[in-house]
Amino acid sequence: MGSAPEQELDDLIVGVHYVGITVPDVEDSGRFYEAAFDVRRMGESELSLAGMPADLRPEGAEQARSLLLRSPNAQVRLMSFEGQDYSAPRDISAVPVQGPGIIHVCFQAIEEMGAYARAIAAGASTIGDPEPVALSSRNPVKYGYITDANGIVTEVEEVDVSQLDLPEPPKNPIRMRHVAFATPDLDRMVSFWSAFLGDQEPRRIGSWFSISGENVDAVSGIPGSEIEMAWFQLRNLEIEIAQYHSHPTKLPETPRPLDAPGYNMVVFDVTDLNAAQDRLLEAGGTLIEGTGSLDGATIIFGRDPDGNLIGLQSLPKSSIYSAKNFADQGI
Repeated sequence: MGSAPEQELDDLIVGVHYVGITVPDVEDSGRFYEAAFDVRRMGESELSLAGMPADLRPEGAEQARSLLLRSPNAQVRLMSFEGQDYSAPRDISAVPVQGPGIIHVCFQAIEEMGAYARAIAAGASTIGDPEPVALSSRNPVKYGYITDANGIVTEVEEVDVSQLDLPEPPKNPIRMRHVAFATPDLDRMVSFWSAFLGDQEPRRIGSWFSISGENVDAVSGIPGSEIEMAWFQLRNLEIEIAQYHSHPTKLPETPRPLDAPGYNMVVFDVTDLNAAQDRLLEAGGTLIEGTGSLDGATIIFGRDPDGNLIGLQSLPKSSIYSAKNFADQGI
């Protein structure tokens, strides 16, 4: 795996408050995540959409049911928007493995926990092999992709910690490892995220020869997969970016609606809203007109060059949504 040079983390974009996920029923999905990944329920509420920019609000929806779920280092926020009939056929379904857009969150667990089997027992379906797959005999991690009942993809990593030189076992048997994006242009996205995160240099793999082979296909569930990837580290979560050279990702003509099933946004913890807004624009992103209010605090929405929705917000540690609640990256 490619490595990035030692570098200080940014003091402006300091973490991820949460990854948003649109689901038909927050209770059903909440039970799935609890059973599969040991997340904790932190807050269930009616989320008012009145303070959000008009361009983001689904037609006819004034509020959404919200459920916040916490792992030791990061959070997902389930949202179900009023007035939407998720039982009826929809033009837009959950995003597949190769994207485009936000494609998955990854939960990393010690092998003894059996997180992959637990997810299947909780109602998930496998995408590739029925068992997690080792990509290399030198790597103590096995990988697998699953989908929940709504077609939403999650990656599961199972780590054989006995092969790691650790002074003591991990304090937490499971945590969120990253949130992943799929793009048709990795170099463009790397340029954006590097600038947005304070000129951070990513670690990369597949730049010279794409990741491929039977084991890669067994994870992705896509025959002939050829993938190039990059990772950026924040204090509590990684940003993963993938380009499937074998199965080109095509961006939609218009941004993905907030109420479409699947991942809908990543909300970042920032120390200065105005400076973060300027940084987003300088990096090559765009702003959504109209400053919003969410969870009692100002939020600025924008998009990366692929149109993925980004929130910028500064919250006190007393807020259950704040990334400041996490220390030591949940290790």
